[in-house]
This record gives sequence, C-alpha cells and structure tokens, in this order.
Amino acid sequence: MFPDVKKILKTLQGNYKDSQDKEAFLIMLEKNRDRLAESPLILARNTPSQNHYQAFCVILRIHKNRKMKKEINHTERAHALLSASGASRWIACTPSPRLEENFENKSSSFAEEGTLAHEFAEINLRMLTDVITESEYREAIKPLLAHPLYGGTEMELYVEKHTDYVLQQFTEAKRLTPDAVLLIEKKVDITHLIEEGFGTCDVIIIADGTMEVIDLKYGMGIRVSAEDNSQLKLYASGALEEYEMLYDIHTVRLTITQPRMDSISSWEISTEDLIKWGQEVVKPKALEAYAGAGEQVVGDHCHFCKAAPKCKAQLELAKATAQKAFTDDEVQLISDEELIDMYAKIPLIKKWFDKVTDHLYQEALDGKKWEGYKLVDGQSHRGWLNEQAAIDVLQAEYDERHYLSTKLKGIGDIEKLVGKKEFPVLLGEVVGFKKTAPSLVPESDKRPALGIAQAKMDYSDDL
Repeated sequence: MFPDVKKILKTLQGNYKDSQDKEAFLIMLEKNRDRLAESPLILARNTPSQNHYQAFCVILRIHKNRKMKKEINHTERAHALLSASGASRWIACTPSPRLEENFENKSSSFAEEGTLAHEFAEINLRMLTDVITESEYREAIKPLLAHPLYGGTEMELYVEKHTDYVLQQFTEAKRLTPDAVLLIEKKVDITHLIEEGFGTCDVIIIADGTMEVIDLKYGMGIRVSAEDNSQLKLYASGALEEYEMLYDIHTVRLTITQPRMDSISSWEISTEDLIKWGQEVVKPKALEAYAGAGEQVVGDHCHFCKAAPKCKAQLELAKATAQKAFTDDEVQLISDEELIDMYAKIPLIKKWFDKVTDHLYQEALDGKKWEGYKLVDGQSHRGWLNEQAAIDVLQAEYDERHYLSTKLKGIGDIEKLVGKKEFPVLLGEVVGFKKTAPSLVPESDKRPALGIAQAKMDYSDDL
C-alpha cells in the first residue's frame, strides 16, 4: 500500500514548519520519496501520481537547498571533509581525508589568484547576460581591480576566453532550445552521495536533453582534462539531482576551460552512467573515506595531498623500489623488467621526496628543530637596490650601450601586443618551432610513438 502522494504534498509545508528537528524531518521525507518511487504508477508519464511525485521531489529539494544554503553561509565550509575538488584523491585513497586533518590548511598565492579570476568571471558573465547593469558591474569590479594579485589586464584577457566559451555555448543552447537556462556560481547539494557534500559549479547550461557543467581552471602548472573528471562528475551529480525532475536530461557534458594553457577540454557521459557511478563508486568510497577506513594508495592523486610528506604508503613504495635495486643476491644486474618497473615509479617517488623536503623546510621556518639538522642563512649575492639610481649615475659618464642590454620579449607577449589576427601576418615568417628532446612515456600516452631513426635525425643536436 503506497501513501497518498497528494496528501503528503498538501501536508508537507505545515509539517516542515512545525517540526522541531528539521534535519530528521527531511530524512523522513526522503524515505517517503524512495517508497513512492517504487510504485508502478510513478513510472507512467503524465499521470496524476507521477505529476504529484515530481512536485513532491521539487519541494523536498527546495527545503534541502534552504538548509544547505543556510549552513554554507553560516559556517563558510569552503573545505568540506570530502570535497568535490579532492574527489579523485579520496576515491582512490580513502584514508587520505582523515590523515589530512592532521595538517594545517594553508592557502597559497596561486589559490588566491584563482579565486580572483573566478570573481572576475562571475561578475563579467552576470553583466554580459544582463543579470546586473553596467553601473552595478563597475561598482562590483572596483575591489577586484584593487586586489594585490591583480597585475593588469592580463587576467581579464584570460578570463575573457572562459566567458567567451560560456556565451558561445549558451547561444548555441538557446538556438536549439529557446528557454535554455544559464546558471552562474550555482551551489549544488551532493548529500545524496556524500556526508555533508556540496559544491559550487562555475557555470551550468541546461537545454533540451543536455546539461553542460563548465569549470574554470586558472592554473598553468598542470593541464586538467575533463575526461572522467571526478570533481566535475560530482558537480554534475548534484545539479542532476536538482534539475532532473524539471528537465528531460539524458546527456551531461563536462567542460574545463584553462585559458592560460589555451585549453578547452570537454567530455560527455549519459545520465544513466553518471547516476550508476555515483551509487556504485562514490557512495561506498565516501562512507569509507568519512570513517577513515580503507588502504592508503599511492598514485598521481597524491599531488595535492597535505598528508603526502608523512605518508607511510609513500615511504613503503620508496623502500620497496630501493630494495629491488640494492639486493644482496649474487646477481649484480637487475633485469629489464625490474628496470622499467622502477622507471615507472620514479615520478611518484621524486614528487614525494620533493614534498618531504618542502615539509621539513617549512616546519623549520616555523621554528621546529629537526634532529641532526639546522636552519642556516642563505648565501648573499650582489644586486642593485635601485636600478634607476644606478642608471642616473652611469648615463652621465657612459654610453648606454655599455651598461644597458635589450632582449626581445617572448612570443606570447608580442602576440598580445599586435593581436592574434595580425601576428601571423606581421611575424609569421620569423617564427619557427624547435622541438625538445624526445621523452620516454607510458604506452597510455596519447602521442604517437616516434621511430628511432627519425628521432636521431630530428634531435641530433640534443642526443
């Protein structure tokens, strides 16, 4: 016997308002929703039961969003234990979030610069889509222009590449679906998969059958791919949970714009596969990670882990690799298989050594005394305290050719100076490409293999 959907819907508002424990009330509502979903009447489209069920889900989502928004604004939990940005790490290594709690969450100038770029992107998109007026835009952008990390129009030009892509996608979406929706800096609830889970999507575009989640990455150290990207898949899961009842979404497109690396990466997944991934991968891994259970696993996901410098699994990997190389067996040479196995682990171990070095150094700077080591002063090098004052002295007695040197700026700077369209016209004949020496990479690398004979010809100067 299934409950009367219409009756639940009619009494929902009053019961929620009267409830002393609103969180428990929301849990009860979700249980009712799950029970209702089992009814064959709900599966039939455009029936009264299905329409009431959809309305029930929408109202439940509204109440959950109000609760989430209140919590986020009150506590400003920018770094939840199981954050979407760290999903690739805690899905692969479930103990890592609890281990990271032992380390201070330090910001960096790179992170602050990224935040500033996101603020520029948000304000520009709101102005370009008429959410705010030009006068409101001018007022909102003043503190950004005064920010210490704002170094001129370069940031705005890079952000413009992101906003241009967003507007291009939204224009195309409206061409196909006149009532397409553009959401900017939209908070999404992921608690259906993760304890206390939430995230903020830079941009969501919803059109007929397709939802695109667009994320701006302002960094330029590591190229980030949208393919199977756990962070974006979690954002999309939260957005899908909220909007699947209002729009007939069958395909989710994930896009990462990385303007400083001139990169736009997109990847598509069906809603069915996305939901399956959430239930079969994220949910069980999140339960393990929240409890601090599971095994520590070393991999590329360790790059931003705060616990990496003191990670036991990293140490065991380094020791095991070293033991293979320094065996006491009578055989003095290792096999090709052992050699290539060690070669594959070098990047991970080297990164870990670098993290250990940096951790020890930063702790020493903060006053910690490491047994057997001491912090000493750096070496002194002569340098001009005031270059202009030195020039003023020299120019009275010497020709500037003898004390000043000039060098042509990089191609990127000159391209910005003359413009992308004019650059190949004016300077195309004097620009060439010089390849670096070849690299030995895993077979999974997407670049084609290079023939040895051709490599020797191409890189004879480097080999």
